[in-house]
Order: sequence, then C-alpha cells, then structure tokens
Amino acid sequence: MKFFFRVDASLEIGSGHVIRCLTFAQILKENGADIEFICREHEGNLIDKISSNGFYVNRLKLFEDNNVETELAHSHWLGATQKQDVNDCIDIIKNNKVDWLIVDHYALDERWQKHLKPFYKKLMVIDDLADRKHCCDVLLDQTFGRQEQDYSNLTPKGCQLLLGSQYALLRPEFHNWRTLSLKRRKIPTFKQLLINMGGVDIHNFTEVILDEIRTVSFLDDINITVVMGGNSPHLSSVKSKANKLIHNIKIEVDVDNMAEILANSDIAIGAAGSSTWERCCLGLPTIQLAIAENQKFSAKKLAQENIVKLIKTTKEISDLLESPLKWIKESSSLSSKICDGTGSYRVFNKMADKNIEVEGFSNVKLCNYVNLNEHDKRIALEMRNHPEIRMWMNNQDNISEEEHFEFINNLEIDIKRRYFLVKQKDNIIGSINFSEISHGESLEFGIYSNPLINLKGSGSLLELAASQYAFLELDVKKINLEVLRDNKRAINFYKKCGFIFFESQKNNQKNIMHMQKIRAI
Repeated sequence: MKFFFRVDASLEIGSGHVIRCLTFAQILKENGADIEFICREHEGNLIDKISSNGFYVNRLKLFEDNNVETELAHSHWLGATQKQDVNDCIDIIKNNKVDWLIVDHYALDERWQKHLKPFYKKLMVIDDLADRKHCCDVLLDQTFGRQEQDYSNLTPKGCQLLLGSQYALLRPEFHNWRTLSLKRRKIPTFKQLLINMGGVDIHNFTEVILDEIRTVSFLDDINITVVMGGNSPHLSSVKSKANKLIHNIKIEVDVDNMAEILANSDIAIGAAGSSTWERCCLGLPTIQLAIAENQKFSAKKLAQENIVKLIKTTKEISDLLESPLKWIKESSSLSSKICDGTGSYRVFNKMADKNIEVEGFSNVKLCNYVNLNEHDKRIALEMRNHPEIRMWMNNQDNISEEEHFEFINNLEIDIKRRYFLVKQKDNIIGSINFSEISHGESLEFGIYSNPLINLKGSGSLLELAASQYAFLELDVKKINLEVLRDNKRAINFYKKCGFIFFESQKNNQKNIMHMQKIRAI
C-alpha cells in the first residue's frame, strides 16, 4: 500500500509533528507499506532526519511572507497559501496510486483536503486543536480528555474518530522500557532530574529554568540531565550557562535513547507537547509548562486529574522540588494509566478495514474485529460458539462474552494477528483470521462460514478474499493453515483452492494436518 505524509517541522512549529509521523511511518513500513513524505523547507526542518530513517522526502520551497494566508490561527506555519500547497502536492502525488494520505499540519483544513481528494483513496488527519473543519476518513487526536463532541461539527459523518492518549504515537522503545520504569518508581526517590522543553525550545525556557535552579541549594547533590535538539537556536547559550553552574549538569543533544533517559529519571521538567505521552507511558512525575497556546487544553486536563504539576512560571519549580516525595508517587501512578506506549499499534489496526474486489463476487468488505460495533461483536461470538464451528476448533470450549471482548481488546495492540468479519452487502458471510504475519514471507490463516445463515458459495468467497488480502495486501509468499485430519470436507475444499499437504502432527490428542498455498509468480 502507498502512503504519503504531509508534515512540517520548523523553529516555530517544533519537531513533535514530524517525530510522531516518523514513528507511525516506521510501523507502516514494517508492515509492508511504501511511504513518502512531503515537507516544506522551513528553517529548522527535519528533512535530513526523515531521510536518515530511510524515507524519501519530496521537498517544497518556501514562498514569500506576503503570500501567506491568515484564515487559520496557524496559517503562517505553512510558508505558502493552501492553494499553493495543494498545487505542489498534486504535482507530487498525481502519478501515484495513493491508498492513504496522512496530514499532520495545523495550517491545513478541509479546503486543502477537498482539492486533493481525487488523488487519494483515504485520508487521515492528525490534530490536537479541534479548531477547524476536516474532510477525512480518520481523525486522530491523542490529547488526553478529548471528546467526540469536540469534533462533531468539524468532521464528516462516518469519519472514524480516534481520540485520547491511548492512541499516542510513541516509538516501541517506550513500551519496551515501561515495565522497568514503573518498577523502579514503587519506592519514590529523587536523585535524577530531567529538563526537556522540546526539541527546538525557541523561547529558551531551558535557560530560564537553569537560572531558577541556580538559586536552589538543595539540588547540589542531584544529577541533572538537559535534553535538547540540535536545531535549537539557544543550544550554545544553554551549554554556556550549564558550565557556569555548580550543579552536576549534563547536556544531551539529538538523543536516540530518550526512553532510557526518561526511565532512569525521577522527575522531569517539561513542555506540554507530544513528549507528555512519552513521560506518562513511563510514569515519570512531571512539572509541566504550557509554552504554546495549543498545549493549554491538554495541560489543564492533566493538571485537573493530578497527573502533572502544571506551573505558570518557573518561580514555582523550587517549591515543588523541595518536597517532591509528597507528590511524585501519585503523579507516577496516575500518569502511567493514561498511556501504555502501544498507541501506534492501535491506530494501525483501526485503519485496517478493507473493501476488496473478489472475482465473481461484489461489494465485499473485510471488517476488522477491533472496529466492530457491539452487535457485530456478539454475532462474531455466536458464530464462533456455534456447534458446527466449534467442533472443528483446536479449542472446542464455549468462549464467554467477557473472554471474547477481552480478546478483541488485545487485538488492538497486536500487529501480528488480524481478524475480520467478511460482509457482502448486508450479510455477514463469515470470519477470516490471520496470525504470525511476516510481511513478504508467510502467515497462518483460518476461515469459517457464518453458520447462522445459509449462503451458497460463502466458503469460496472467504477463501478468495483471504488469499487476495494475504498475497496482495500483506505481500506474503505462503499461506499456511491447520485442519483436523477428521475434517475431510474442509481438507477437500482447501485442496480445490490450491492448498497442498506438507506436514502432520498430534496436538492435544488431535491429529492435525498442515497445508500450504504458495503465491503464483
């Protein structure tokens, strides 16, 4: 599948938009997607960083200031008019078959999206503001406390809203460090202080904080780490200031082990931007400053729940650091509950519904279990527990509704398994499942027809849909399946579909046949 990202970084925009898009792009790439970025050449852009991560970047030139619009609060962030940006983007994507266009930019709205609509199949918008209209299929806002009504008048009917910090786009390293980080916070201590005011920190809050720390004598024995981006215009000044202080201060620039640094910190002083979710994932108690207007909504919500300590001025820092054990345990516990580091997987799986064209059948849709409504989830359970289906399962127990719903919840964060209800028009034809997905290589596969209705040809439709999705969308070379040796009807059906026997084994006193279908060259 072909994905394009339209996103920018600059000294004013900061780096957060590009970093979260890079994170999601990496997940997509690992799952077989072909990806390109479109970025304008602002001062402080991260085009080289994107390229160094293995993605092609289409570069857009800056226009003069007198060409910039003022309709949106952040129009000046674009470096062009929306019309100019539209024309630039059309020139790039018009000769591509674009399955998904993903846009993360406060200066673009439905006007831009509608002009580009003929050139993509689906559009996902990443936003934090809920301040302008969109014409999109999916809208992601990872802000804590965001509600559907915030976008009810800003998105079209049928738009899938992914709202809340459980969808925060974090690199896998944060989830990997989560267990260790939370374990070390069970007994609160204060030996390591982290200061991170964003990758750019254009207003130089870092130096203001260092000036405040300078007056705090009880921090003499505390190790202080300052993390900054190499694009920060104040990096040299901060380094100079740090060298003059008597405290044990280390300046880290453009780090690639941020999760490790956060996990080994006891308290953070940080901006209320996208790095908030990194700190929450690792349960890091935080003194937070809202350094931009677009950060205030999230920061206020977090402070109201005692998840962070929100301050208005740096003068408040010394009081909070003087008696930290009074608040850091609660802050750590509460923050860890709102983000677990698997948001990228949740978003990926939520995007996995697929309309496909199956030869001989029309209007076929694969509906990911994670997107099913309550009614369809219960239909899926009723199908699975039907005696005609259950008797041929490895696990022939009845599945409870609680187990079923928990299973679907776990599918949200699993990118190696996908379960689909297959629909044709208004009929549920059956279920398809894929597991042990290895893109470009192989996967395990299973299907069963809906036993609640009698539809001729449903088995053939399911097998054709599954094979097409596996070979074309997941790009695998081999489809493997298991079938009970006693299930002669299924074995004969799979043989007709092109599967061949390659192995047998005994599992839980059952004789299992392994069959395989190889993609035609």
